[in-house]
Amino acid sequence: MAQDQELWDKLFHELACIKSELKAFKLETRAELYQIKDELKEWQQQNGQQRLPKKGNKR
Repeated sequence: MAQDQELWDKLFHELACIKSELKAFKLETRAELYQIKDELKEWQQQNGQQRLPKKGNKR
C-alpha cells in the first residue's frame, strides 16, 4: 500500500512538472507571437511609407 502511494506521489509530481513546463512554453510562444506581430506591423509601415513617395512621383 505504501508503494502504491509512493508511485502516485511520483506520478503527480511528474504531472505537476509537465504542467509547469507547458505553461512556460505557452507563455514563451505567446511572447514570440507578439514579437512577430510587432515586426510585421513595422515591416508593413516601412513598406507603406516607401510606396507612398513612389506613387507620388508617378503623378
